[in-house]
Amino acid sequence: MICKIDLRRAGACLLAAACAMAPPGIGHAAPQTVILYGDDDYAPYSYVENGVFKGMYVDILRQAAMSMPDYRLELQPRPWKRGLDALEKGQVFGLFPPGRKTERSYVQPYSAVLYRESVVLFCHEAVMRTPRTRFPADFAGLTIGVNTGFLLSEKLMAPAREGLLHLEAAKGNEANLKKLALRRIDCYASDRGAARHTARQLQGELATYGFALHEVLELSSEATYIAYSARNTPAYKDDFIAQMNAALLALRHSGQQARIEQAYLR
Repeated sequence: MICKIDLRRAGACLLAAACAMAPPGIGHAAPQTVILYGDDDYAPYSYVENGVFKGMYVDILRQAAMSMPDYRLELQPRPWKRGLDALEKGQVFGLFPPGRKTERSYVQPYSAVLYRESVVLFCHEAVMRTPRTRFPADFAGLTIGVNTGFLLSEKLMAPAREGLLHLEAAKGNEANLKKLALRRIDCYASDRGAARHTARQLQGELATYGFALHEVLELSSEATYIAYSARNTPAYKDDFIAQMNAALLALRHSGQQARIEQAYLR
């Protein structure tokens, strides 16, 4: 910039020169901090281990936020029911990773899709010596393990009510995988990622039973999202959502999200 010697303009010239030489970020607004809650006990998707919040969704969101310099994303773990309650009351801006539920009128809006989770059927290899491809007809008379408190799809509930097959609940993936390995249940219905994650952790123990996890068929699937609270409406809400949606789509199109998924779900 060329400035004439003019006392009236000297101050303006000095200010312009100072701005031009200032380090990046000086003179600009600091990034807006945005807090999202995440399920603290949903391995491998989002969970706390040794005091660290980690998981597939945590990595995806942190990677997406790297392309959003206007915002500083803070992810905080919460028990799922407490997170939903905070979302309903407008105490938190957003929560991940729920599916769409029509009864949750307090969500407005949902984000772009994070991932599609699938409930699949794993069966002991001895059970599969008989060809079984049609569900539930080919699985009549079998005992299928499920997790206590797990929201079961109608595809499982209907044949159980009709007495075509038997459902047996146990607390968590570890208990059910051990029961499956010991042939105390014939099959196990679980989220694909959660079962595989636990099977990797138990690999040595399961191997002593001569057991390997075999997926037989998919029972259902559901897309997951960031749910934003209808009652939490800061001025930046629309802009943040638009930027996060664009960042999530870019991650998927670039193949970066697939690499993150593979690290957790292989």
